[in-house]
Amino acid sequence: MDFSGPTSTSKVLTSRHQDYIHHIAFDIYGRRMATCSGDRFVRVWDLSENNVWSLVGEWQAHKGSVAMLSWAHPEFGSLLATCGSDHEAKIWEERTNATSAASRWTVKSQLADARKAVSCLEFAPRHWGLKLATGSADGCVRIYEAVDVTNLSQWPLATTLQCFAEGLGVTCMSWSSGRFEPPTLVVGGANPIVYRYSEATRQYSPLIVLPPPAVGEVLDVAWAPNVGRRFHYIASAEGSQLRIFKLSRKDDKLELESTQTLQVTNAWRCQWNVTGTVLASSGDAGLVQLWKSDFEGNFKCVSKIQGDLSQVAAGVG
Repeated sequence: MDFSGPTSTSKVLTSRHQDYIHHIAFDIYGRRMATCSGDRFVRVWDLSENNVWSLVGEWQAHKGSVAMLSWAHPEFGSLLATCGSDHEAKIWEERTNATSAASRWTVKSQLADARKAVSCLEFAPRHWGLKLATGSADGCVRIYEAVDVTNLSQWPLATTLQCFAEGLGVTCMSWSSGRFEPPTLVVGGANPIVYRYSEATRQYSPLIVLPPPAVGEVLDVAWAPNVGRRFHYIASAEGSQLRIFKLSRKDDKLELESTQTLQVTNAWRCQWNVTGTVLASSGDAGLVQLWKSDFEGNFKCVSKIQGDLSQVAAGVG
């Protein structure tokens, strides 16, 4: 799994953002990419048949810095959610008859329940319906649901979870994709907490409170897609370390089976591949590390991908 060979290619795109890029999100097919930045703008790119990325949408999405993006499943149409420091999350829908990149996306709903900056958000897996979870610096996770998918202006607030105290609050979250389990998600902040929905009580409750990092806070979490395994993996990026939690399934409950701590230079973001077998982590210095489990279940670094910082230093950005 060495990506540094002669067959590998890399491209540097001129982002046109005037500030740091905070998040990049690909759609389910990997042929659309959205970027957001501290300059308040969101930009959408399409990949052509000739493998060329072209800018097809750009607009000012928020009054302040834009923190994160999330694509909805295409079954519900071309929907993009954004959140930012203006205490709002927004749902955007693409217009196919737009005459310019600035008018291609229109806001369908503004979710303004947060008392502080909204730091993260993610659409739920499609088999649970059109749901959106948001996390904010007031320590709350709010889950909205479009009950009528033909009326995207209505997103009633279904649940509010007070996960942490105000301050840093909620920094990240990730849904479980398990089809045969109740809706479940992991929330990161001072430590990772797993919440699960109960049909009996019709509410989300803490299922597992995972141990906090030795230093600092949880910067990113990623729930591995489950492809027939009897257990779940949750990755937690925590700056100076990367932890992988293994959760065993027993009836309707989850139990912490083991924890593996991977020493890294820094880990700000983490994400699994579509089968949940390879974990990617990234920090600064343009370095991405790929981790894979051996036959004993221990994760090891199998590849490092170093970005070409000379092009960035030359002014490409």
